[in-house]
Amino acid sequence: MRYFRTASDEVYEQARATLDAAWGHPNEATKTVTCIDPAAVAPRDSEGRIVLAVSESFTQYSVAVDLLPQLLAAGAVEEIDEATYRAAFPAPE
Repeated sequence: MRYFRTASDEVYEQARATLDAAWGHPNEATKTVTCIDPAAVAPRDSEGRIVLAVSESFTQYSVAVDLLPQLLAAGAVEEIDEATYRAAFPAPE
């Protein structure tokens, strides 16, 4: 798994739209609506930044393999470790 965080809903939604368009979502045949949850329902850390966990293979699919390095280089997305990702979720009581 790889883990990411972004403070910008706009960047997240732009990336989601780009991937959806490239991958043909929504797709009636597979019943896939989108590649990742919309920003409105995406998980967030305590500072309101969207956090995302994806499989390593997800980052190697067409378009994602080019888009992700650009977002990281621009500072629009930050790769985080699993502990940081998991810390975004409240511990069960």
